[in-house]
Amino acid sequence: MFYESICQVYDYIFPTNINQLSFINNSSPILEFDSILEIGSATGNLTELLFSKTKKVSGIDLNSDLISLAAKKNTQISYKNINMLDIDNYWVNNFDKIICFGNTLVHLNNFDEINIFFKKVFNCLKKDGYFFVQIIDYDKIFTKNTLKLPLIDNDKVKFIRTYEIVSESKIIFNSKLIIKESNQIIKNSICLTPIRKQLINSFLADIGFKDIEFFENFNGDSTDENSIQLVFKCKK
Repeated sequence: MFYESICQVYDYIFPTNINQLSFINNSSPILEFDSILEIGSATGNLTELLFSKTKKVSGIDLNSDLISLAAKKNTQISYKNINMLDIDNYWVNNFDKIICFGNTLVHLNNFDEINIFFKKVFNCLKKDGYFFVQIIDYDKIFTKNTLKLPLIDNDKVKFIRTYEIVSESKIIFNSKLIIKESNQIIKNSICLTPIRKQLINSFLADIGFKDIEFFENFNGDSTDENSIQLVFKCKK
């Protein structure tokens, strides 16, 4: 119920980030007829940016309320309310690029599911198609004991995010959202699968992905001690 409760203020928490589009386009220029899938498209901010480059854009999200908001923004973008593990039920060898940002990946239940998901992405990509992902850098969470994410605080909302480590394969994400206009407070806890760089690289390489690269942000920096992001890309 968490995402249903925050969907109307979602864009104040996670506004459009032009750096995401720049990272994708600089890595593999988006062509006019490229077919692109965004997994975890939420309210459609990134799909809108992608649509400015190519009209063959699709977005999926598990939350129907977020999908509804995205579809209202642009009726020409194809949105589906489906699970990321079901993508190969709809598409095979279909996309030039598949994108999964916003820490969506770690909502899968375990490492095996993440590996299965990577295989499904591989099958849905065209030859030489690109896969782009952004999650939290869980190496820093574990090795540096970084259990508090940067505060999101603006005119509309204040969003506090912390972690509790359960094991090497489970972590609890706690959040407290304050909607300033109404003084409403929404708290949530969810269990995530904190996959780390070495295992990601192993999964991708074993599946057959090539040109695997990791970055600390959407600027493409290879090292940044102040960043809590992990961005990676690879090619089929």
